[in-house]
Amino acid sequence: MKEGQQQFYHWQFSLSASPAKLWPYVSDTNRIFRILGATPVSETSLSRSTPKGSLELSHNKLKSYVSWRQTPYIWEYPYRFGVSRHYKLGILKELRFSTEFISLDHETRVSIKIWIQPTNPLFSFIIKAYVEYIIKRRLAKYLQQVDESISKNLRPYEISKPKKLVRGAERKIKTIKAQLIENSKRKRIVNRLFDLIQLADDEELERIHPYSLAEYWGEKKYSVLNVFLHAAKLDLLDFSWDVCCPKCKSPKHTFRKMREARVHLYCNDCESDYMMDFNRNTHLVFTPHPLIRKITDKKYSLGGPQSKPHRVTQQSIDIGSERYPQIQLEEGTYLFRTHNHEGHLILHVREEGADNITVFITDEELDGQEITISTNPNLIISNRSSKKAVCFIDKLNWKEEAIYASEVSSSHDFRELFSRETLKETSKVKASEVTMLFTDLMNSTELYVQEGDESAIGRVMGHFKIIQQIVAEERGGIVKTIGDSVMAVFWEPVSALKAVQRIQQIFTTSTSMGDAFKIKAGVHFGDCTAVNLNGRIDYFGTTVNIASRLVDIASEKEIMVSEAVFNHPDVQLYLDKHSDTFFVKESMKELKGFDDEEFKVKQIRLERPPMRLVI
Repeated sequence: MKEGQQQFYHWQFSLSASPAKLWPYVSDTNRIFRILGATPVSETSLSRSTPKGSLELSHNKLKSYVSWRQTPYIWEYPYRFGVSRHYKLGILKELRFSTEFISLDHETRVSIKIWIQPTNPLFSFIIKAYVEYIIKRRLAKYLQQVDESISKNLRPYEISKPKKLVRGAERKIKTIKAQLIENSKRKRIVNRLFDLIQLADDEELERIHPYSLAEYWGEKKYSVLNVFLHAAKLDLLDFSWDVCCPKCKSPKHTFRKMREARVHLYCNDCESDYMMDFNRNTHLVFTPHPLIRKITDKKYSLGGPQSKPHRVTQQSIDIGSERYPQIQLEEGTYLFRTHNHEGHLILHVREEGADNITVFITDEELDGQEITISTNPNLIISNRSSKKAVCFIDKLNWKEEAIYASEVSSSHDFRELFSRETLKETSKVKASEVTMLFTDLMNSTELYVQEGDESAIGRVMGHFKIIQQIVAEERGGIVKTIGDSVMAVFWEPVSALKAVQRIQQIFTTSTSMGDAFKIKAGVHFGDCTAVNLNGRIDYFGTTVNIASRLVDIASEKEIMVSEAVFNHPDVQLYLDKHSDTFFVKESMKELKGFDDEEFKVKQIRLERPPMRLVI
């Protein structure tokens, strides 16, 4: 059958928003294809020789089966992206498109190019009419809506029409709203949450991250999470646990209950095994309760830039070829990977980093070499290997807005509302690079003698509540109390340091609770194991043991931290910025139970605050 002539379309749209602000919405190909009227797609496996990184996709529409192979999406944040489809069945032979963001004076020009190759000349007129009169108009309308919302410092859903709820849900949510305001005491956040549920598209509600919304709403993360947990208790929201693949960073497995989670998992895309990690790849995500609003699980595009928002560029490079990606980076740490290598390169991005960088891809394994580059580098990627390479650059801290299982499972609110949400009794889950904080009340015996049991117990319990609040606000959770001591867990070391700094500032001065408490603390950072102990998450391992021994050797009003904590980049940055507050002394200490070694530790004391903190 004679093929139709290739069709080419080139559209340009002038928008007022910057490329970086447009990128999350315009590069969301799943949303774009749905708006344009595409049919839901599914992944198939008709061929055993699909190149790694490519996808075999298909859809059924009007009893017509269409199948194609999709090459890996290519993108360079926030400047361009594109993809090619090669059809095996259907009215098309090939489809390619590319989108480019061109920054001009006071505007951004969005340039969209489309190449379409029909299988038969008879289809050419139908395709041309559909593209010109339907797709172009729908796309222009969507871009205008996005640009309008950005100009008003809003998200697109905030100027959208209400979406359809489940029958009877409107009456139900009035009751839930009143209860939620009463339980959480946070009316402003509750109102924003209800707007989100009623106005946002399905793509925005499939996985809701409260911390991301907290930043946008200008609210405290702890407060937004508190509202979401209460909303889940009232069946306005539901939650589940995403366990992401550590290589592609995608949520390949989701479990509605933590007890259902499997420790040993497999990623089909990466063709590799991986394990559940409480502090690295297990996240709490929310979605509207199905009795309030049903969220479709249909997908209209797979593999686009917003399926991996942590990835700043992805390139496909033939043997002997080079690519010159234009990318805009924030300061931080990134990993350079390929589909053909197990290892990676480490890229530290700093304003003063190197501007001109060439990365050579060879058949040798990537060995973790580190290099510092600028935020707008002139990057050359050269493929000198014996295989075609798909390479990419990922941001290391790729889930800063995520709620990690380590922090939320030990939070007071979560335990109070969902006491049965814990691991199976037989599960042992790794918690990598978790931070443990122990505090101890030094003058508790003196307190009981001077004030009597009833008064002293009241003051000690009050001190627990204050520590609990501070720990929660700094993204941590109280694992347990042991006598007058507290054991807390944090996602990262700097959060633990911030928490204990606030604790010391409050309790080392006289308060409305009475004279100053004498509190000391110990902080360590490393791997340990999370288990279900008596129906609650608890942690065991050398990291926990060292942290508990550090608080033992600390003096009054002192924070004893391990070298691992002190040398963490975020801790170093925080200490440098607050050098007039912290007094640091280095020493070698022996810890109980570790008789054969000495530990290099940092003894940190705080300068007395210039004014009293009253509770």
